[in-house]
Amino acid sequence: MTDPTPQALATPTPEATRHLIAFRGDRTATGPATWGQQHIWRDIVAMLPDTAFFNIAQVAFVPPGVDLLGVLEQLAELTSRHESLRTLAVPGADGSLAQRVLAEGTFEVDILELTGAEHGAELREHFAGAARRLEARGFDNTAEVPFRALVGVLDGAPQAVVLCLSHLAADLAGVRLLAGELDALLAARAGGGEPPPRRSAREPLEQAEFENSPDGLRMEEKALRHWSTQLDRAPADNFPRPPGDPAEPRFWRGELVSRAAPEALRAAAERHRSTVPNVLLAATATLLARSEGLDACGLKLVTANRFRPELHHAVGNVAQEVFVAIDVSGDSFADVLRSVWTATLGAHRNGQFRPERARALAGEAGVAVDCLVNDLWSTTWEAPDRPALSPGQLAQAARESVFRWADRLDQDEVAFFLETFAVFEDPGLIRITLLGDTSRMEPARIEGFLRGLERVLLALAEGDLPPADFPSVAGLNAPGPVLR
Repeated sequence: MTDPTPQALATPTPEATRHLIAFRGDRTATGPATWGQQHIWRDIVAMLPDTAFFNIAQVAFVPPGVDLLGVLEQLAELTSRHESLRTLAVPGADGSLAQRVLAEGTFEVDILELTGAEHGAELREHFAGAARRLEARGFDNTAEVPFRALVGVLDGAPQAVVLCLSHLAADLAGVRLLAGELDALLAARAGGGEPPPRRSAREPLEQAEFENSPDGLRMEEKALRHWSTQLDRAPADNFPRPPGDPAEPRFWRGELVSRAAPEALRAAAERHRSTVPNVLLAATATLLARSEGLDACGLKLVTANRFRPELHHAVGNVAQEVFVAIDVSGDSFADVLRSVWTATLGAHRNGQFRPERARALAGEAGVAVDCLVNDLWSTTWEAPDRPALSPGQLAQAARESVFRWADRLDQDEVAFFLETFAVFEDPGLIRITLLGDTSRMEPARIEGFLRGLERVLLALAEGDLPPADFPSVAGLNAPGPVLR
């Protein structure tokens, strides 16, 4: 491994100093991109120059006894271990994509110096702000390695590390695996023991080789047959009315930060004998479809694609978007939950394919696949070890929810994109964002959907809510009859 001693480059903010850290790997190699890389590359190119939208970050904490140099050495070790962290995108003139692994190079680390003179909450906010700034810088995936980090140092002792990756390098599961591996490396360093061996996993170049093998292509055909089945069951468009005049810019993203929604989801999942992710997806699909006068909803979800043993511990981007049709025509919310269970189970078993072939299938079927739900919160949330809130406490928490506009942009290809996130500063909160095409959902309706979703979750926490009643409970009635 090369010397990780930092070389100061610049001062990106008043708080942090940027350094270049060297790495060295086993090989230089070039080959086709994986299907997961191809999928996210199309989205990254569509968002140019604002590629930061697709960055992923994760926090690891530094145990006592590890100095700053030790942290930097382990970050260099991570980069040397995993080819995905030192892989560049190589776009072809014909629209194809290849990947190139570097044997050596450098990555950036910001070092944030803090002092104990500040209060604990203030320290946490400084660190969270620096982490947000780190994540807000896009990567040039064709020229720089898709990995950077931030180290928070308190009175000379490193406290925490933020790992930030381009989505081209890793999906959320991959970033969490990387953070767990860093935890283990730092713990070994603190205890003076041997570093843990790297777990066996398929590298992106090997994954691309498998995907183009006979076994990989048979897997793809099965997945595409599943896509066709779902397309047959979905409405042609979740927004069946003609588009209106868009706002300027066209795409607006609002966000709702809520303490009530996590508690309501917890209570609703227990009441309806389901899981928190399924309740959230079922509620979102029902509200979207019923508020537009439809009995079904077509949504894209993200599946991890880690059911094969060789991908369990892969630090790479193997996740892909899958399409599901959800039936919301039943008389009870339990009917929707059953539809969600069936649809998602099939989708997660059929999540690997060339994205252009799936798009072609949707085009042939005449079905718009421009509505997405990406639930990043429930995969990390843990139910608190305390009694659930009473209905009165839930209502009070809902009154304290905060809405704001986060982004307004002209570079996107979706009609509806709902995501959920944990809030670093307070694990009791959820941040729900909705990016909407204002020609399909005017800004007031984007805000209304987020607030309405919170209302229906509170109602589901108290009892059953028939799908037909979702729009009225949400305060989001359909804008008029659908012409069939």
